[in-house]
Amino acid sequence: MTRLQTILAVALLGVLFSAPAAMAQTAENHIQYRQKVMGSVGANWGAINDIMKNNLAAVGNIADHAKIISMNAKMAPGAFKQEAAEGKTDAKPAIWKEWSKFEENAKKLESASAKLAEVAATGDKAAIGEGMKAVGGACKGCHDDFRKPQAESYKTAK
Repeated sequence: MTRLQTILAVALLGVLFSAPAAMAQTAENHIQYRQKVMGSVGANWGAINDIMKNNLAAVGNIADHAKIISMNAKMAPGAFKQEAAEGKTDAKPAIWKEWSKFEENAKKLESASAKLAEVAATGDKAAIGEGMKAVGGACKGCHDDFRKPQAESYKTAK
């Protein structure tokens, strides 16, 4: 077997073995992925809140946490592109019915958190607090329209 034949055979095997994995995508796979993206937003938002609320000596980390939130907000539309509103999810079907509004909300979060990152780099706690209000407002705006209330959450359902 020539070197070219070997390369082609390996490439063909890669395609054959990856095809079933690609076909095996389910709504659950999409839900799990987007929960990880949004979970990262929540974890970083929680870290920012902990730093500020507890006056931790990690104010310098707020800019990085805010940048991560901004990056995740940029990924959110891609994470939600596949409609999946049934099962272990708190996503409302309104996301896909009002897609442009959902994308607009993601952009608001991306922008607000990027601005928070800039402000946080100064270390000015008052300005950071104002930036946090903008990020919190962006989160709330999207959650109000596109996330099930806690009482309806799959996490609290019995």
